[in-house]
Amino acid sequence: MELLLQVPKGKVTTYHALAVALGDEVAARAVGQIMAQNDQPERYPCYKVVHSNGEVGAYSAPGGAAAKVAKLQAEGIPVRDGRIVDLHKYLFTDFETSQPLRQLRQLQEELSAAISLQPLSKGPKTIAGVDVAYSYSRSRGRGEREQAVAAYALLDLKGEPIARETITQEVTFPYIPTYLAFRELPLLLELLEKVRAAGKLADVVMVDGNGILHPRHAGIASHLGVLLGLSTIGITKSLLCGRVDLEGLRVREVRYVLLGGERIGAAVRLSERAQPIFISPGSGIDLEGAIELTLALPGSHRLPEPIRRAHETCSATVQAQARAEKEGKGRQMQMELDL
Repeated sequence: MELLLQVPKGKVTTYHALAVALGDEVAARAVGQIMAQNDQPERYPCYKVVHSNGEVGAYSAPGGAAAKVAKLQAEGIPVRDGRIVDLHKYLFTDFETSQPLRQLRQLQEELSAAISLQPLSKGPKTIAGVDVAYSYSRSRGRGEREQAVAAYALLDLKGEPIARETITQEVTFPYIPTYLAFRELPLLLELLEKVRAAGKLADVVMVDGNGILHPRHAGIASHLGVLLGLSTIGITKSLLCGRVDLEGLRVREVRYVLLGGERIGAAVRLSERAQPIFISPGSGIDLEGAIELTLALPGSHRLPEPIRRAHETCSATVQAQARAEKEGKGRQMQMELDL
């Protein structure tokens, strides 16, 4: 938000330009979400941020898009049919910035060098899944804080549940593709340290996120594995990077994901009706071991049972919290009426 203060009067910038100033153009969508949640529009002039094609776009402050257009025109910026005329004449991109996302990429590259892709030294007896769910939707009101629930589900290799644990924490880092670790690591590190202290840490932990199937070989499963010294496997429902042919993929067939000629993951289908998932080692296990263990688990759903159980626990906790908050607000309103 501080970057907005650098945009001079009579100038605008774009979501893409702000993302580049932050250090990576992939953050453009996150920039848009941050602008939409700006609860101090008088301090941080988000009306100065427009689309790269000149479209003025939405405005979350009172008055909406019409107010945004009026503010721009008041600074001498011509707007016609919702689009800035001759955007290049009014575009500001010369930000003074430390490019924080570039620094985070460097951290990922350093972490990737510490990843171990050696096979497991012995067969695991327990396996767990971790997942994160968010308490508020993207359309949450301005000024509200985003919270997340992280869940841990511990199972034996027959798929029988042994234990589960959750924590709730405020989230301050936005979702940016390839930077998921910096959004969810604080929750998952605290959760797994809590589980470890209780003596319930699994031999292998499956993570709802990528391992080395990542442009810098440093997905969130790899972060957790390296930082906590765990054997971790990344599981996702969408392909972040690399190439794989999914045409005609049969149940339990393995097709490798390639990036620069290297096998960084695999696509598999766990049941006849399921779409593919993408498996990659995080750390403390090799690719073949990650695939073998995933296929050895019982279950007939799209996701492996540990991840599915963790996801169910997350969702149930978020729903319970929402009900409790709604009931609490209802009681508060009733008390005010009684007064």
